[in-house]
Amino acid sequence: MLTYKDVHLLYTLPVIGVLSLIARPFINRLEIFKIAFISAIGLVYTTPLNNYIFYRKGRSYAPEDILGVIGHVPIEEYVFFVVQTVLTSLWALLCVRWSTPCLNFNYDKHSYQLIRWIPIAFLAIATVVGYIIAIPGQSTFYLGCVLWWVSPVVIFMWYGAGNFFIKKIIPCTFAIVVPTLYLCWIDQIALKENIWHINEKTMLNIIFVAEDLPFEEAIFFLISNVIVVLAGCCFDKARGMIETYTLEYPQRFTINWAFIRQLFWAFTTSEYNMLQIVTGDIKESIGVIATASKSFTAASFLFQSGIRLDLIILYSFCRVTDDMIDNELDVEKKKRKFELTNNFINELFHDRKSDYDVGTKPQKLNIDWTKYESGLTDVEMSCFRALSRIAFYLPRKPFEELLAGYKWDIEGRLIRNEDDLLLYSTYVAGSVGALCVYVMMYRCDNDKFELVENYDYVIKKAYQMGQALQLVNIARDIVTDSETLGRCYIPTEYMDDEDEEVKILCQEKKPRSLGDKKLKKYSTRMIHLANKQQLESVDAIKCLPRETRGSVLATTDIYRGLVSAIQSSPTYPARASLSKWNKIVIGFYSLYIKSIKYII
Repeated sequence: MLTYKDVHLLYTLPVIGVLSLIARPFINRLEIFKIAFISAIGLVYTTPLNNYIFYRKGRSYAPEDILGVIGHVPIEEYVFFVVQTVLTSLWALLCVRWSTPCLNFNYDKHSYQLIRWIPIAFLAIATVVGYIIAIPGQSTFYLGCVLWWVSPVVIFMWYGAGNFFIKKIIPCTFAIVVPTLYLCWIDQIALKENIWHINEKTMLNIIFVAEDLPFEEAIFFLISNVIVVLAGCCFDKARGMIETYTLEYPQRFTINWAFIRQLFWAFTTSEYNMLQIVTGDIKESIGVIATASKSFTAASFLFQSGIRLDLIILYSFCRVTDDMIDNELDVEKKKRKFELTNNFINELFHDRKSDYDVGTKPQKLNIDWTKYESGLTDVEMSCFRALSRIAFYLPRKPFEELLAGYKWDIEGRLIRNEDDLLLYSTYVAGSVGALCVYVMMYRCDNDKFELVENYDYVIKKAYQMGQALQLVNIARDIVTDSETLGRCYIPTEYMDDEDEEVKILCQEKKPRSLGDKKLKKYSTRMIHLANKQQLESVDAIKCLPRETRGSVLATTDIYRGLVSAIQSSPTYPARASLSKWNKIVIGFYSLYIKSIKYII
C-alpha cells in the first residue's frame, strides 16, 4: 500500500533526478536562483490556500499514510509544492531555452496593450467569481478557491511577461502540458489508493477528466503549472532585457538587492518603450551567422542566453568584416572598407590604457555613424552597432590582430612555412578565441569570476584553440579558397614545385589539377598540426566558468568533426561538412560524457 512519502520516492523525485541530469549542461547560477525563488514564493503563496481547503474539509488525508502535519496540511503536501515547481521548471528549461530572449520582444504598442489587458480583464472577473463561489460545503468550493487563488498572481505576472509568453506559446504550452498530464496521473493513483481524498460535497461531481480524477484536480495542476512556466518567462523576459539593453541595466547577476531591483524593473518595463534598433541589429547579426556558419549556429544554442547573444554579436562582426575583404572585387573599395573597419576599432578603444584593458560597466560611446553609412551596407552597419554595445568589456589587442589578418589577405601574402601558417591563424582565429573567453567571463552569471591566477595561461590556450580550428578550416577549404578567392593558405614549403602550384591555385584557380592525392596530403599535414594545437590547449577548459565548459568542448568537437569528414572521404571533398545527425551525436557525447572530466 502506498503512502504519501512513497509517492515522492517513486514518482516525483526520480523524475527530478533524471531531468536534472538532462538539464545539467544548461543549469547556471541564475537558473538555480530562478527555480529556488519560484519554489519559495510558490510555497509561501500556496500554503494559506491549502490550509484553508483542508480546514474547510475540501480535502482530507489518511493519517496513517503521512509523516505528520503542519497546520492543517501534511508535511508531504508542503514538499509537493516545491517538488512540482522544481519538476516543471526543469522540464520548462529544456523546452523554452532554445530561442534568444530578445527575439520574443513585442515592439508594437497596440498589440502589446491588447495582449496585456484583455487577459487581465478576464482574470479580474475570474477572481471575483472565484471568491463568490468559494462557499464552504458547496460543490463549487474547491473550484472557487482555485480561481481566486490563482488569478491575482497570474495578473501580476501577465502584466510584465504576458507578451513574452505569447511569443513563446508553442514551447511554453509543451512545457505546461507534459508535467500536467504526468502529475494528473500521479494524482489519479493517489486518489485510488486513498492517500488523499477530495470531499465530494465540495466539488463538481458531474465532471471527471478521467477515472477517479475530478475536474478541479486537473484544473489545479494545469493552472499551477501555468504559474510555474509563466514565472519562468518573467525571469527570462527580465534577463533578456538586461542582456539586450546593457546600458540601461548595467548590473551583472549577483544575489543582492541591487540586482533583484534591476530584475524587477526589467520585468515590468514594456519592450515598446525601448529602442527597437537594438534588437533589429541583433536580428541582423543572427541572420549573418545563420547563413555563414550552420555549425556555429547549432553550437551556440548550447550556451546560456547571455553568452550565446554576445558570441553571435562578436562572430557576426568577424564574419561581415571578413566578407568585406573576401567578397569585394574592387581593390580600392576593399581598402576603403578596411580603413573604415580600422577607424571603427580605433574609435571603440581610443580610451584604453593597454592592449588588454577592459571595463566592467557599460558606457555610451559617441560614435559618428554617418561617416560609416556611405561605405557600409545596412547589415554591416547593424553588426558594427551591435558590437559597439558590448565592446566595453572586450580588449583592443585581438581586434588589432584580426585587422592584421585582413591586411595579410589584402596584400595577397603567401604563407611560406608553418610559422607563417600559425601566425595567420593567430590573427584571424586565435584572436577570436581570446575574445570568446572574455565573453564567457563577463556573461557567466558570476560577477566575482576572474581569471587572475590563470589569466595568461587561459588566453594563450584560447589563441591556440583558435589556431586549431582555423587550421581545420584551411584544410577543408583548399579547393573553395582557390576557386572562389584565388587564395592559397598551404605553406609553400609543403609544395613540390612552389611556383607552378601557386600559379595553379592563385591565378588559374584550378586546384583539382593538383590531384586528390596531393590535396589530401597537404590537408593531412595541416590537420596533424591542428591536432597538436588542440591537444595542447583543450585542458584549459577546466579554467573556464563551470557552466561553460561542456558547451565549449561540444562546440570545438562539432567543428573538429570536419576532420573525420575530410579524412574518411576517398577523394578530397570540395567542402566537407557534417550532417545534422552527426552534429547532434558529437554534441551529445561531448556535452554529457566527455565533459565530465573537465567539470569534476
